[in-house]
Amino acid sequence: MTERPEQIQSRLSGLDQIGQVTSALNAIASGQSAAARGALPAISAHAATVAEALAVAAALAGAGPGGGEGPGLLLIVGAAQGFSGAYPTHLAEAARAALTPGTAVLAVGGRTLAALADKGVAVLWSAEQAPLPEAVPDLASRITDAILDLVGTHPGPIRALTGAADPGGAPEIATIFPPEVSPARGALPDLTLPPAELLQGLLSEALFAAVARTLMQGLAAEAQARMQAMANARNNLRERRAKMQAAWQQARQEQMTTEMIELASARPDAAAQD
Repeated sequence: MTERPEQIQSRLSGLDQIGQVTSALNAIASGQSAAARGALPAISAHAATVAEALAVAAALAGAGPGGGEGPGLLLIVGAAQGFSGAYPTHLAEAARAALTPGTAVLAVGGRTLAALADKGVAVLWSAEQAPLPEAVPDLASRITDAILDLVGTHPGPIRALTGAADPGGAPEIATIFPPEVSPARGALPDLTLPPAELLQGLLSEALFAAVARTLMQGLAAEAQARMQAMANARNNLRERRAKMQAAWQQARQEQMTTEMIELASARPDAAAQD
């Protein structure tokens, strides 16, 4: 049975309202992506400064960053919110593929945490992703403290997994600790701290910088995934609206035809009464 034009018009209005919501979500995600990407150069500059100081401290201490042998830890920075398509699932699948026996998992992002549980990945420590770039340093500090608490019982490299920098790319995994220490350049300075103590402090700061950069990359990747999901939703809405608009035109035409037939069939009766 063909729907009445009024019913189809109501459904069209509903689609338009959904379209407004998707446009708003896309605008918010676009702003988050731009803000996160805009903050990355500052984090990279901080990491470069720490790396230079680390080279000096390592040369004075006569030791490298170490790291120990073992499976280590895996930090997964995923999605906190919904409307990001299959992004959380893709990260969970990549995490399961990257795990080695004994690896301790730290996860950031409620949606990805749920996806990890669905894939059977046990998480030792978790937190919600920072909602804005301004909140990243505080979260990075908390994660750094958690990692430092766990390295004693889970020695080995620390790796980080997050979404790709490019839209549609595969999740990226990288070793963030121990850092690569370049040879010191120029004359070595005099220190007011013991070289070994300075080295340990700089190693912690290098870990913090690497975590902060991973969090910011994850924030940008999540926003990009949401923008892609909203683009797909808008395409689907356009297709559904076009079909519904055609159905409305057909229903309206049928209604007009029915009304004309009723009017035409009613005229003889009216003439007979006259």
